[in-house]
Amino acid sequence: MKKSGGYVIFSALTLLLIMGLIFGAQMYYYSVRASALKKTIDYKMAEILVNLAKTNNIENDEIIEFHDGTVKKDADKFRINLKSGEKITIMINEQEE
Repeated sequence: MKKSGGYVIFSALTLLLIMGLIFGAQMYYYSVRASALKKTIDYKMAEILVNLAKTNNIENDEIIEFHDGTVKKDADKFRINLKSGEKITIMINEQEE
């Protein structure tokens, strides 16, 4: 009768290692993807707040507070501070003025 205990343990450990690597790679991929989506959402929220500020006729060096953050207009840019802690700067397009 052959003894195959070592092969079974080696195969089981190899399988567990491969499954662990796959799980780790998936977790890393979804973490990076979630981070990228969060940045996209924050930027889109900043664009919305800038459009609201423009609708309210924001002047230079004026700050308008919204529920999701504040918007300050400088001479050539908008500075948005979101409640989530993100600070975003959006340049003013000269064609819009």
